[in-house]
Amino acid sequence: MKKMVLGLSLSLAALAFLMSPTLAAASPQATPTLADQAFLASLAIPAATPAAKRPQIGSKSLCTATANCWDGSTVSCSGNSSTTSCSATDSNCSVHQRGSVTCDGVTTLCPICPCDLDCAAERADCIAGCDPCPAIFSCNLSTCTITCHCKFSGCFF
Repeated sequence: MKKMVLGLSLSLAALAFLMSPTLAAASPQATPTLADQAFLASLAIPAATPAAKRPQIGSKSLCTATANCWDGSTVSCSGNSSTTSCSATDSNCSVHQRGSVTCDGVTTLCPICPCDLDCAAERADCIAGCDPCPAIFSCNLSTCTITCHCKFSGCFF
């Protein structure tokens, strides 16, 4: 019997709380104040969500990668996508290979290999190699490449 009385009391109290705003709104002297309106408006604004989650303290990456650069420095990264989402390539300037690491699809590069071409000497070698024909020569220090073509149609034998 006590449970029934308690349940009925709680139901009546809930009903009273639900009815009081309706009765207050119907009352001519119940006009909301500016503070009330501001409070009600703040309830309608959704809560902001964080742009990024903070890493957990003590959490470990699923993989890491480190590449050795030609100048003695290293580049490194760590990944959290999978244990195979990290890769590394060391610098090898003799074949124009710039070192790099990639983790979770993000690549970090070593410094560009220096180009040790002597364009003037390479041009002289090209002209001498094509003699007596004219030579078409180019030297590009940014890509560290040279081209030399002998123009046989202009040869005088």
